[in-house]
Amino acid sequence: MPNIIEVPFEGAQENQRSSGFVAALVLLTLIGGGAGAGLAKYVADYTEEEVHGRLRQQQSFTETLPFSPSTRLQTLQPLVTNLASPQDAWIRLQASILLEDDPDGDVGVLKKKVEDDFLGYMRTLTLSHLEGGIGLQHLREDLTERAQTRTKGQVNEVILESVVIQ
Repeated sequence: MPNIIEVPFEGAQENQRSSGFVAALVLLTLIGGGAGAGLAKYVADYTEEEVHGRLRQQQSFTETLPFSPSTRLQTLQPLVTNLASPQDAWIRLQASILLEDDPDGDVGVLKKKVEDDFLGYMRTLTLSHLEGGIGLQHLREDLTERAQTRTKGQVNEVILESVVIQ
């Protein structure tokens, strides 16, 4: 019997390799597409939550303002005077006022009236009136009340920027 050598057909090997390659390519494509879709869903949900959170925060901020958003801040000139007691104690006050959007008359005249009223009030203060945090709180409340009275309600609030007593 003659020896018969079987020679594999090259087309069959090549066919098996190409079908394995195509299967691996399809599998990797599906995995990549699934991962991309999952990441896109996560990013979209996260972005939507952030936008809704910021909108809620913005709405709650505008609802909690004690004055209208069109209120204007006006800085007053620094006021320096001596206290009523002790005579050698001096006070320097830097403050700002919050005005309604449409003040009656000239803003400069309004500011000067408030500054003069503050100066007159500060000359009546004693050092014991200004001691501690509660003293500064009372000072701010008194100045706010005086400014509102002087301007017929055009001033919303007085903001103390600095108070120096020497």
